[in-house]
Amino acid sequence: MSEPWIIPAAEAETDARPVLAELIGADYSASALTPQRSDLAPDVVRAALPRFAPWDSRDGTDLAGAWCVADHGDAGGVGAKHWDDAVGRIGDLADVAFGTGSFVVALGGDHSVSWPLIAAAARATRSRHGRRARVGVIQLDVHHDVREIGSDGPSNGTPFRGLLERGVLEPDELVQIGIHPFANRRPLTEYCDKRGIRRITLDDIARDGADETAAIALAALVEVDTIYLSIDIDVLDRAFAPGTAAALPGGLDPRTMTRIVELVCADPRAMALDVVEFDPQRDVASVTAYAVAHAVMAGLAAVARRQAP
Repeated sequence: MSEPWIIPAAEAETDARPVLAELIGADYSASALTPQRSDLAPDVVRAALPRFAPWDSRDGTDLAGAWCVADHGDAGGVGAKHWDDAVGRIGDLADVAFGTGSFVVALGGDHSVSWPLIAAAARATRSRHGRRARVGVIQLDVHHDVREIGSDGPSNGTPFRGLLERGVLEPDELVQIGIHPFANRRPLTEYCDKRGIRRITLDDIARDGADETAAIALAALVEVDTIYLSIDIDVLDRAFAPGTAAALPGGLDPRTMTRIVELVCADPRAMALDVVEFDPQRDVASVTAYAVAHAVMAGLAAVARRQAP
């Protein structure tokens, strides 16, 4: 059996292998519009990752032999009483992970956790590239997630509206991939259209394929300095993601999703990915857990290839 390659961050400091990525758990879902327990997802995904060989037989990329992944554990958002408290905990842990300069993998959590994670990515981008540096976001999702923030505060339906309205992102720094024809109410699509947010629909992907879709998304972000990939696992067809609250028929198949993931992460500007909205309590036969873990593996292999000598 090969040596463990996803190891506690403290052990990674003395491991002979260079660190490929920093792993964190963004364990919060108390404000989800549909009650769920995606705060339980990080440890379930950690348990699913060893089901995949850390060896990409297509090109010989050997993740375990050449690198390690430093696991910083969970932020403790599950214990937060309010969203603001969870955001603080997740943002603090994200700052630690981004501060290393390595690629970051965040395991959600509902989609609200992407708000503090992307805000941390923006801070890291400015720190590395200057105060005017820009982070671009590619959002794999059937939903826009731009609902108004009401009196109850942010939810998993509001993260991108919050990022836009707080000035963390500009509209031309966000590309949405996988938007479903029947997943969003009219005012939400109109909100995106009025702001010029680039939208790539499921029909577009079916027509153009994964490779062209990724190329279009990356080309739309040609002016940004870094890229953050946010994967809402409900972008998958419901048959492939029973363990999420809002997946619909007609979504992506896992092969298409992971191909887009690896192509985005192959871009030298890609600095992080998150995978959110996986609820282990809804899952069947670990189907969704494996889909999340597969996306993480695809992203890490792409990062390894671009760092290989």
